[in-house]
Amino acid sequence: MTQNSPPLVLPLGLVRAMATLQDKDQHRLDDTVTRLHAVNGRLWDTEDRVRSALLSAAQVADCKREIDQLNAERNALAERADEVLGSLADAGRADVPLHTETLASVVDRMSVLTLRIWHSERAAGRDELAARRVPALHGQREELCAALDALVSDVVAGRRRLPVPARFKLYGREDVAPAEIKPSRHLRQVLAFGGLSECGKSTSAQFVQRTCGAQRLKIGFLLRQAAHREGLADPYALSARRQAELLLGELNRFADAHVDTKLFTIESVHDDASIAELKQLMGDTLQIVYLDASFAVRVERSGPPAQAVAAKDEIKMSRGAHQVAALADHVIDNTGSTRPTLHDSAARGHPVRARSSGSSRVGDGRLHRRGAGVRTRRPARRPDRKPRRGNLDRRLVRPGPHGDRRARGHRQDP
Repeated sequence: MTQNSPPLVLPLGLVRAMATLQDKDQHRLDDTVTRLHAVNGRLWDTEDRVRSALLSAAQVADCKREIDQLNAERNALAERADEVLGSLADAGRADVPLHTETLASVVDRMSVLTLRIWHSERAAGRDELAARRVPALHGQREELCAALDALVSDVVAGRRRLPVPARFKLYGREDVAPAEIKPSRHLRQVLAFGGLSECGKSTSAQFVQRTCGAQRLKIGFLLRQAAHREGLADPYALSARRQAELLLGELNRFADAHVDTKLFTIESVHDDASIAELKQLMGDTLQIVYLDASFAVRVERSGPPAQAVAAKDEIKMSRGAHQVAALADHVIDNTGSTRPTLHDSAARGHPVRARSSGSSRVGDGRLHRRGAGVRTRRPARRPDRKPRRGNLDRRLVRPGPHGDRRARGHRQDP
């Protein structure tokens, strides 16, 4: 989403109704509405970008593909939200009036209206027409909130029915609609290395390649290969989901062409949104390794001056590189040697258990430490739950100052 985009504030009546849902349904709805709002923000940005007269034909085609992809995600998320919101309805009688749209459709309209207000307010200083529209847009939002609360009340009381939520959208011809991509049966294990500048990603990948026979691949190379194959000018302009699908497609091709290779490594993970989507597609086949080291240690190792390392860090952090730690299966303190931990994780093909700061064993080999040593941890996260950005325990939809609920849209930088 655009940086500093507005949160989605849900009306109080809907928030109260959502509070009656089971905890797992509230969690699922929070996540789905947050992602829906983020997708709408990305759609707005992409539609603005495609109108530029400076774009080449290939860049316009890229934008059109991204818009199609985001619209598909938008409809899937709205249907998922309706699966939960539909449980609010009283069974009631079949002869009560039928409403024309679902609850998630109204929430989606509210998301778009929130973005329209925000963009109009930003433009008001230079556009008199936009300035005159702002009060009217706020009035529309107040009316929509009141209408949604009234609809929720009627639905819960059984005075009104909701339509079937399935939208049956088709993006492209039905005979060429792609199935959801899955890991190839030859793609057994992938280690993805992330971290800030000079933290040891390349060195760690080289070590795993040398000791475990891993096939080492660069994420940038895989995306460029996929872009060339699909006729894309800039794969980084695509949505996080689409980038993840392109990466998995290339990994599958490499795995199918090298069936004897049991382990692949990819580097460097600089975008938390796309690696979260890739994790959702691949599950435990993908193990995310985040290498952590202090700034002073990284400068000492690097060779370039501290200013150069800081500048590279700033670029990586703008893409979400530091947020990868919250998604990682392993967070390794690379102040000392990471080799025993990496070797064990790669060779055994499953997560390394958390351990204390004292001497310990993983498998049959003692871990030898230098300096601050090696530590690993795994965030407590169900394997079937989509990874979160930032603090995993933070609610993505939270009560606002007046009891409303805010669905906070997160940036998805390319």
